[in-house]
This record gives sequence, C-alpha cells and structure tokens, in this order.
Amino acid sequence: MNKLNALAKKGQINENAGIRDSHSTVINANIDKVWKILADMEKWPTWNPDVKKVTLEGEVAEGTFFSWVQGRTHGISQIQQVNKPFSLTWTSKAKMVKRIYVWSLESDENQTIATISASFQGAFVVLVENHQKVYNELLNWLELLKKQAEEG
Repeated sequence: MNKLNALAKKGQINENAGIRDSHSTVINANIDKVWKILADMEKWPTWNPDVKKVTLEGEVAEGTFFSWVQGRTHGISQIQQVNKPFSLTWTSKAKMVKRIYVWSLESDENQTIATISASFQGAFVVLVENHQKVYNELLNWLELLKKQAEEG
C-alpha cells in the first residue's frame, strides 16, 4: 500500500492498475457547497444509496482511517490528501483489491467541475471487479453528488 499511498498523497491514481477510470461533471452549485457534501463522509449514505455505512475514525484529515460499506463490499480506507475545497483522496483495501479514489473540484463562477478518478489493482482484481462496474460506480457517484448539491 505504500506505493499507492504515495500516489494518492499527490492526487494521482495508479495508471498501471488493472482497472482505472475517470469521469467529470459540471455541478450547478458553488465549490464550497460541493466540498461540504463530499467531505461530510459519514453522511454519504443519506445521498448515495449504494453506500450503506461510513465510520470515520476522527476528522477528515490526512492519515485518518474510515471504514465503509458500499454494496456488498466492506472497505478499510485511509485519507491521503485533503486540500479543501479542491481535492480529497484516499486509499482502500477490500476483497483483496487495493484502490485509490481521487476527487477533484474546480470552481467556475457558481458552478463546480467535479472529477472522480479511481484505480483498482490486485492479483484477483478481474475476478472481483470489472471495468464496466467501476465505470458505472464512478458515474453514479458523480450523478448523485450533482443531484445532492443542486437540489439539497
């Protein structure tokens, strides 16, 4: 995990991972509102029904661990980068798969460009995950964040 943690601290995914993807959307809300929703990790289940539970072991800060359940996957994660209100990254290990998630926010007047990137790797990554599933998961995260920021 040391290599992945180092990449995540720089806001990068592992470009050599077996599965990797990145998507962006424009959200009609200012960056501070979008950041507040994204960084309030324990409330993710209130707007993302795929996330069943998040338990944060402290503040949203670099080095903080959190556990979460998404679908049938239970992951243990560690926040690697917090650059309020521009980026939030973490590494995660679940089902023998090591992951990096990188969220980037960019302000454009009263709109925010939100990007989520992820990489998944491990000896059995293709047995546990597939590109289409990751593609759909990332798009879903973006759509739900957009909906929460614009309507909530």
